[in-house]
Order: sequence, then structure tokens, then C-alpha cells
Amino acid sequence: MEKYYMRQNYSTDMGVNIVFDQTFQAAYLVSGRTGKAGDELLVQDMRGEVLVRLRQISYGIIPRFVIAYRNQVIASISFNLAYFGDIIYVRRLAWVISGNFLNHRYNTYHSTKKLLSVKPEARPDGLYNQLTVTDSSDQVPVHIIIAALLDIWNTGFDTLSPRNWLTQYHFRLYPPTYRRD
Repeated sequence: MEKYYMRQNYSTDMGVNIVFDQTFQAAYLVSGRTGKAGDELLVQDMRGEVLVRLRQISYGIIPRFVIAYRNQVIASISFNLAYFGDIIYVRRLAWVISGNFLNHRYNTYHSTKKLLSVKPEARPDGLYNQLTVTDSSDQVPVHIIIAALLDIWNTGFDTLSPRNWLTQYHFRLYPPTYRRD
């Protein structure tokens, strides 16, 4: 079982996101962007060799991505309209990702075997996603690219604020009324 740490809510506009191992030494680099067809996210080792490439092949309400490991397409992933319904299926690998994506707490399974567990962890220099890989170290870069994709999709949400959606939007849509006393 290996643990990795990736900075949470890291904007790809800020450059490269460094993924640290359990001793907090730099292990992988995540770079790139998503949002338009043809955009890519890359996971590189510390020598700069590209290990995994996630390419966006469609955009819109339901974007679709292709994952290539060492230049061979191994999987595809897409969000469905029930994205916040907390289940994503990774085609070809037959992985199911389930949990609470908004709070960065989810697990990846293959059949009944847990492959990855992700949870947030507060460190002195900010919030990180703790990735606990329970299976093979060969799959670590693939897990990192999927976790980076889910993190990019969650950058608009503040994980420390309470999830009171109704009052949050109520104050945006309707200005407060004042009354005289």
C-alpha cells in the first residue's frame, strides 16, 4: 500500500502540480489543461518522461476523455448528467469510481477489489488529496491522472465551507430585504 499527496484545488493555469510520495519527496508531475476538445493532461516522472496522457475528445455538458499509458490507449472516461450522483465508470479498465467527488472522498474499484482510496488531508502548506493505492504500483500514474481530472472539475467548490446549497443560491438570486424597526 502506497500513499501519494497531490495539492487540492490546484488550477492548471498555475503550472505544474507536483505529486509527492509518502515521505513527501516529489514523485510525479501533472501538467496540462482541460476544457476544450484536444486539450491534454500529462503525468510525467521526475525525469520528464510522459507516462500517462489524458486527452479530451469532446466537450460540452458531457465531456469525454481518452487515457493513454505509454502511448497506448487503455481506457476512456466520461461524466454523465448525474456526475454529482457520485459514480463514474472507466471503460476498458472496468473501474468504478464512487464516493463524494465534491468533498474529495472517493474510492476506485475493479469488481470487488479496492484499487485506490482518496481523501483530503490538511497540511501546513495547504490542502492535499491523499491517494492510497492498494494494488499495483504500475497503475499509480493512471490513478493520478484520474484524480487530477476530478480535482480540476471540483476547483469551483470550496471544500471547507458547509454544503448549504439552498441558502447559498438564495442570497445570490434575491437581495436581502431591509425593514425598519
